[in-house]
Amino acid sequence: MSVFTFIADSIVEQVDQYKKQGDQCERVIEQIRTGMNPLQAGGWKGQGANSYFQEILTRVIPQIAELIAAIAGFGGNMGKALNIMMNADKMVSGVVNQIADAFDSIF
Repeated sequence: MSVFTFIADSIVEQVDQYKKQGDQCERVIEQIRTGMNPLQAGGWKGQGANSYFQEILTRVIPQIAELIAAIAGFGGNMGKALNIMMNADKMVSGVVNQIADAFDSIF
């Protein structure tokens, strides 16, 4: 039995959760852009409107995009780490099984 089997499912669930959170952040960006369309189409004019649009486009959306990248990177790295652990566990299990088989053949 794999040493890491008991945590693998939990890690996979967590990676899936990070993906869902990244997807949710992407939907937020889309909602912000959609909500801005009527305002940019003339629903709000003037210096305040221009400042608001500039703030959203140059600060808010890029920061959310950075958050998405961080979430995706962390989730991806967790998945890579799990693969490394599972491969190492398979290698160790193989060696242990070979040793056990050798002892079984002796005794």
